[in-house]
Amino acid sequence: MSIFRRIIGFVMIIVGIVGLIISLAGAYFAGQAIDAVGTGLNSTVDLLDSTVDTTTASLVNVKATLGEAGSTLSTVSEATRNMATTIYDTQPLLEQATTMTTQTLPNSIDAVNTAIPNLAGIASTIDTTLTQLSNFRVDQSFGAGAFSIPIRFDLGINYEPEEPFDAAVLNIGESLVPVPGQLRALESNLQTTVTNLGNIGTDIEALAGNIDGINTTVEQFVPLIDQYIALLGQITASLTNVRDQINANLSTLKWVAIGLSLWFAVYQIVPIYFGYRMLSDKVVEGSIEEYLEEERKEMEERVEEAEEKAERAAEEAKDATS
Repeated sequence: MSIFRRIIGFVMIIVGIVGLIISLAGAYFAGQAIDAVGTGLNSTVDLLDSTVDTTTASLVNVKATLGEAGSTLSTVSEATRNMATTIYDTQPLLEQATTMTTQTLPNSIDAVNTAIPNLAGIASTIDTTLTQLSNFRVDQSFGAGAFSIPIRFDLGINYEPEEPFDAAVLNIGESLVPVPGQLRALESNLQTTVTNLGNIGTDIEALAGNIDGINTTVEQFVPLIDQYIALLGQITASLTNVRDQINANLSTLKWVAIGLSLWFAVYQIVPIYFGYRMLSDKVVEGSIEEYLEEERKEMEERVEEAEEKAERAAEEAKDATS
């Protein structure tokens, strides 16, 4: 039985040592694993935090862009309304110009064309008169011999036109003959232009209204973006709290895991101790319970002996003082 007990004791020592190694390794690797998990979670939270910051910056840029777009749309709307007003103001002027161009001016030219023959007759008379005045000269001498007095003079008029005055007037009249008809032919086109200007003004006014509607829609997005920015700010604060809670909980979990591993390691001392006793052949026959009972009794006896020694020492000290 002694050899068998020693074998069992050796096995118990091996089991205890292996359990102790496993416990210590478990404590070490549990700490490392929890640290790795903490690092991974912190990296994830940092990534989320960075993503939220990037999203917030993007929303701020979008808000600024929408603000600039709103200002631009307001400017375009104002310019469009001014253009519509200008077109509306131009329409009466164009109507007046149409009336003058297609009615008043052709009638005036017709009157001129009617008067051209009379003007040509007057021009012919003027032309004849000027020709005669141009040809009028005095070249005579009064007296004879040494007492002769020459008299030479003219009116200083040199009228030699390339084209007679009446012919020029008739040419002008002939050139004006088709003009009234041409001007009257413009009336339909000009009236169409006037009508189109009114339609264009109406369309531009409607366009200005549409631009105002777009600007209103754009302005409605700005408060919504502000809400999202505020929400992202809350998410950032929440991520900070989550990071702190994760680190605190993982630290607690790490120490709990290490403590449990060390507690399990302490329990490995018992099989190592019994294995040592059995290996050294110091374990008596019987069960472990019997052995523990014997050990308890021996411990009680030792305690009683120690108490007796303490009482005797106290009595001796009392006698010595008395």
